[in-house]
Amino acid sequence: MIQIPTYFRRRLNQILNSQRLEWDYETFIQEYNSFHNNCKEVIDNFDNHKLNIEKNNYLENPHFTLHIVKNRNTYDSVIAQVKWKFPIQNKIKKLKYHPIFIGTTKQLGLDIESQSVLLASKETIKDYFNEKSLPLPVDYNMLNEYMELTEAFDLIRSKKDEILARLNPEFYVSKNKTKSNYKAIVANIKWGFPYPGRSGCPRYIPFYIGSEKDITDDVKTDKFKLIVKPKVIEYLKLNSYF
Repeated sequence: MIQIPTYFRRRLNQILNSQRLEWDYETFIQEYNSFHNNCKEVIDNFDNHKLNIEKNNYLENPHFTLHIVKNRNTYDSVIAQVKWKFPIQNKIKKLKYHPIFIGTTKQLGLDIESQSVLLASKETIKDYFNEKSLPLPVDYNMLNEYMELTEAFDLIRSKKDEILARLNPEFYVSKNKTKSNYKAIVANIKWGFPYPGRSGCPRYIPFYIGSEKDITDDVKTDKFKLIVKPKVIEYLKLNSYF
């Protein structure tokens, strides 16, 4: 029986409890890829199950817009442009919206925003995708046997981008004005995730490195970034926020 790798079993609590990240970038990448490759069949099975549920939930209230399309020799058509990201006939289409014929203006009238037309459209959309987008295959015995493992992987996967942003951050260094005669040296860290004390997901978070009174290096060079990068990583580890 496949087990959750020791590396991640020991670290799940760090994610669940927003603890300090005692990880390093290279090891995380290696262990994550190994986890996925060794458990690929089990993870793919879980992903199919998860995608089937997500699709069914979405079809209860799909996102779509209705349009009247002119026809030359017959009544105009009412077409729904449906936002869709799930497989159709086992293929993911590149188009974000999928057109579906709802009916004609003779059948539905011209008021395509009416409640009756919207309800009829939802039912037509649901019927269409239930026929064209069949459930992905799921081995439910495997799913139940490895539920703990797959849920652990799914949690880590959902946090992967944020973990990598902490362990291998992108940032630029600037000199910012202060009330004193000396400017502050600040690392501006590329972000996009929740952060303590900040609302939403800030694009950048500042980290104070020091004052130009004490730092005489050229802060715009790659050499200086390499010098301060360990400090930036340490700062992000201390401020874990999942």
